[in-house]
Amino acid sequence: MQILSITRYPIKGFAGEQLETTKIHRLKTLPGDRQHALQYAERIPPNSDGWRPKKYFLQSVQTNLCSEIRINWTPAQVAFDHHGNSLEIGRHPLDHDALTQWISSLDPELGAFTVETLETGFTDERDAYISLLNRSTVTAIAKATSTRDHPERYRGNLLIEGVAPFEELTWVGKTLQIGSATFEVIEPIVRCRATECDWHGSRTDGFLDRLDQSLDTDVCGLFLRAVSDGDVKIADQLTVLS
Repeated sequence: MQILSITRYPIKGFAGEQLETTKIHRLKTLPGDRQHALQYAERIPPNSDGWRPKKYFLQSVQTNLCSEIRINWTPAQVAFDHHGNSLEIGRHPLDHDALTQWISSLDPELGAFTVETLETGFTDERDAYISLLNRSTVTAIAKATSTRDHPERYRGNLLIEGVAPFEELTWVGKTLQIGSATFEVIEPIVRCRATECDWHGSRTDGFLDRLDQSLDTDVCGLFLRAVSDGDVKIADQLTVLS
């Protein structure tokens, strides 16, 4: 069992950034994951300083625009492209005004946005989890639901190979060693309508119904909690410790 890919999503709801290696920090998300999010200007959350639910943010469940935008991440800059309409801005710090104006120009009906930033990340869960996917489970689901076999559909952080389909669900409550970091397996990830988008140009309406009817489940992947500092890189071995 080993790491096949590592992905973080610097802007919540948008295309991810592939990493060769990453630091892991105890009780934190993957560094830089969901650090920014585009919040609807007319949706004012009760708490505007910390974590808030995904309903306040632009995401692929609401529009195809997010998955249509291609993103090239470099250490200093980020380049966006939507069918030839491009934007390149600095990354540290992110140019909020340029990004929100560009997004709104692509689809004015979406309204105005603000770019929100949170160092601990606007992940879907309030807890600081890291998500793990099993490549063979993704393939098994695609076959059973007659859909495209794309792990991007599930927007995971760590993708592993060398494990039988759904075997990872037996790890809940156990401890994993990946690279020099250790993780507690918290729970399976219950999926939402965002999985209708496969991030390769297709949307599967009713995907969750297909998943339930075909495999009698609504989960894919695991939430992990980092319980030690360490480093994880592609091809690192995964060991179930207990």
